[in-house]
Amino acid sequence: MVLRKINNPIFLGKSNPYMREDDARTMMTELREQYYHSAPVNTLKRVVIHKTTPFIREEIAGIMQAFSGIEVELVQIQDYCPWRGIRFGTDPGPKAYGFAVKRGLAVKLDRDSFLLWTHGCVIHPELSGTYNYYKGSRGIPAPLLVRRYAGNASGDTLAKEILMLTKMNWNSGDSLYKTLPVTLDFAKVLARMSKQNEAIFDKAYDFRFFM
Repeated sequence: MVLRKINNPIFLGKSNPYMREDDARTMMTELREQYYHSAPVNTLKRVVIHKTTPFIREEIAGIMQAFSGIEVELVQIQDYCPWRGIRFGTDPGPKAYGFAVKRGLAVKLDRDSFLLWTHGCVIHPELSGTYNYYKGSRGIPAPLLVRRYAGNASGDTLAKEILMLTKMNWNSGDSLYKTLPVTLDFAKVLARMSKQNEAIFDKAYDFRFFM
């Protein structure tokens, strides 16, 4: 993990800061070099970048320059979403089901965006046999809103990767899954730490320290 300050951010209205082309290229080039330093015999073939905010044109240009010749997926994962889903049964007729939608449910919105429920009912022999297990026990789960800004992977591939990454926070007693993938979950932790100690900027950290 690498934490860098944005030297000359772009502000669109009152939104979060965005990277200019040079900042994006510098950060991604450093990440690429850190990867090759840690795994010198491996070759990068595909890179997936998760972000909670949209990718602007300058960021996309800088990222693509840094990973020239490598397949790149740029994916925005929005945690706060107004959509909700209610599960229905069909026996003996259509009616609201007694449990929330299943974890992993995806609904396509258009060519490059879909809803993904990372929180929902799970059916597994070790949890509840053939019954629904719903973490938190109550409430209607909200989906993640996923938008792709670059890349060619199928929505099915992107959804499966996000679901797998929600189960990688091994530093938590909540071992079943988290709502956000570990890529964003740990980035938020590191960002909070940086506000308390600026000495951690511009250094590379082993991902295992945060897992």
